Formats: sequence, C-alpha cells, structure tokens
Amino acid sequence: MLQPIEAGLSRPWYRLKLPDALEAQYRAETARQDGFYVQSWLAVFTLFNVLSLVMDREVFGPEGFVVPLVMTLGVFCPVALGAIASLRGRPTMVRITGAVMATALVDIVVVLNSARLAPAPHTDVYIIIATIVPLVVGLIAPLPFRHCLWFCGSAFVLYAGLVLGLGLCNAERSGLPLLVSGLILVPLKLCYSREWAARNTFLIGLRVKLQAEALARANARLTVLSETDALTALSNRRHFTERLEAGWGLAGEQDAWLGLIFIDIDHFKLLNDTAGHAEGDRCLVAVSAAFQAAVEAHGGLAARYGGEEFAALLPGAEPATARMAGEAVRAAIADLALRHPGLSAGMPVTVSVGVTAARGRMRDFGIEVSDLLRAADFALYAAKNEGRNRVETFMPAANANRPVAGTDRAHTAAPSA
Repeated sequence: MLQPIEAGLSRPWYRLKLPDALEAQYRAETARQDGFYVQSWLAVFTLFNVLSLVMDREVFGPEGFVVPLVMTLGVFCPVALGAIASLRGRPTMVRITGAVMATALVDIVVVLNSARLAPAPHTDVYIIIATIVPLVVGLIAPLPFRHCLWFCGSAFVLYAGLVLGLGLCNAERSGLPLLVSGLILVPLKLCYSREWAARNTFLIGLRVKLQAEALARANARLTVLSETDALTALSNRRHFTERLEAGWGLAGEQDAWLGLIFIDIDHFKLLNDTAGHAEGDRCLVAVSAAFQAAVEAHGGLAARYGGEEFAALLPGAEPATARMAGEAVRAAIADLALRHPGLSAGMPVTVSVGVTAARGRMRDFGIEVSDLLRAADFALYAAKNEGRNRVETFMPAANANRPVAGTDRAHTAAPSA
C-alpha cells in the first residue's frame, strides 16, 4: 500500500488524480462535508446583496428602484435561502456545488439586469460586480476542482451570453466586459492548488497511519517474541514471572486462590546423552504441547521455566483443583508414549509434577511470590525423590526461607496435610 502512496506523492503537477485505489478512497472520504461553512458564507453573501439595495436606490432613484428591489428580494433571496436550507447536516459535494451555482448564477442575472437598466455612468459598475460575484463565491466555496470547472464554466457562459444578449458589449465598449470576464476563471487556479494540497495531505496522513500500524504490529511481534520461548512457543520465564507477580497481587485484592505447577522431564539429561540434543528438542516440543493443552483446559498459563522444566499458573485454582490439573498434566504427557532411548525396555518419557496453591489473604501472613515458587519447587523435588512420574503437593509457608539440607536446590516449603 505504501508504494501507491509514494507514487501519488511524486506525481507531476498537472496530474491531479491519484492512483485508482487511492482516488476511490479519497473521494469516499471527501464525498460529504460539513455544510455549515458554506451555509454561513451564503448567508453573508445574501446579506451583502440585501445591503446593496441602498446603492441601487441611489443609482436608480425612488421610481426605478422597484425593479432591482423585486429582483433581489423576490428572486435572489428565495433562491439563496433555499440553497442555504439544502445544506443542513453533511451534504454531498454535488449538493454543495448545486447550491453555490444556483446562488451565484441567479445573482449574475440580477446584477446584469441592473446593469442593463442603470443610468449610463453606472453601467460599468454593475458589469464589474457581475464578475466579482462568481469570483468571490468560487474563492470561498470548498469545491473540488472538477466541480469548480462546472461552476466557473457555467458562470462564464452565462455572463458572456447576458453581456452580449443585453447589449452591454458592443464595438464601442467591449474592453471592460472582456477584461473583467477573466476574473470569473480565477477560482480555477485556487481550487486546483487547494485540491492538490488536500490530496497530498490525504496521502501523507494515510502514509503516517499505515506506518503507525506497521510499527504497532512490529512492536506487537517484538512483545510476543520477548515473552515467548523460541523452541516450544510457550511463555518464557520472564513473562511467567511477570504474570505470577500480577496474579498474586490480584489474588490478594480479591482474596482468591492461585495455583502453581512445576514439572520436570524425568531423566532428560540421559535422553540427551543417549539420543542427542536434536531428539531432546523434539521431546521438549512434544511435551510442551501436551503440557499447554492440559493447562489451558484448566484456564491456566503454561510456560517453559528453564531447560526441561515447565511451569503453569492457575488463577482461581484451589489446592484440590490445582492437584487435579497436575494429574491431568502428568497423564497427558504419559499418554504421548514417547520412547525414552536411555531407559531399558522402551520405557516412555514421564514427568514429575509439583503443585502448590495459596489464597490471597495469605499475603497478610507474609506469603510472597518467592514462597509460592519455593513450595512448588519443593513439591517437584519431592515427586522426583519419591520415584518420579507422580504428583506431589505442598503449601507455601512464609518462614520457609532456608535451603533444605541434603538437596541440590533451594526447596523451602511446608508439606500440606
């Protein structure tokens, strides 16, 4: 999409139209305008014509003043007021152009009729005013260039026809009408420049919008990459820790339960040493998929915590629910029936599962996120120590801050009942 935009911005000055797709979008977005702007200027224009009756009275005198008075109040004002009324809300550009053309063309007729009837010394004044009418209206009205062509062309043809038809231009006095008639075409240049600028502004705005959307998508991808484990596509440890912190904080505010699961693939180092790291990676991917499916079925978040160790966060899970989820995880991975090449008799790959859960009110007793992690880790260690391929549960304790003697990990939790 950016390529057509750049092509549009680099188009030559004489090519107003944008590339087809952009042209259609531009016209769709500018098809309707707020009519109040044109309404207000048409009202001022109407008021000016009414005030000009003072000049007409001075020029025509009390008796001759009747004709311009009737033409202004009886013909021009109803047309102008009807045009103003037609522009309520958000009218289409065709309606705006129609209202502007009707008002200006009728005013040209009224003014040139006054030029025909005015005393000779004042004829030229009305001829000039007749050209100023479309000039001013064309400069003020926000018409597209193609509509401005219609407007200026119609005004020029009407002006020329009336000047000739009413005998206001002849061999002796053709200079002034010809000279001032060019004023009618002046709005064309302004409309072209105005629309050129509007189209370029549209293109630049569209480019900025597309670039912002592309940047947002890139940032979203970076966010996902920064939160995702590259091998398993699970959340990574950093993202899991952030969610755990937030989940424990929310549990404290709502006095809700929060469950936590740790799993570790049994004898994974032996699998790597026997079959190689490529086979180990395939095992990690398969286990992570089963783990994720089982955790998400219980409304939790699955993550790769490090190496062959995975973790799950279970918002709202009471101890029994968390243990049930842990059993579902263990069974799901056992059901994969992945052969462990390092074990005899084709033993399958299994996992040991550690589960813990805590209620939000336990924060008041000093239970922190680190205590939850220690409890789940201690439960996982117990599952391995009790023979692997099993689930163990421990509840966190605030004073469990010392490493357990005889272990190679920091397991600090109190056993559940």
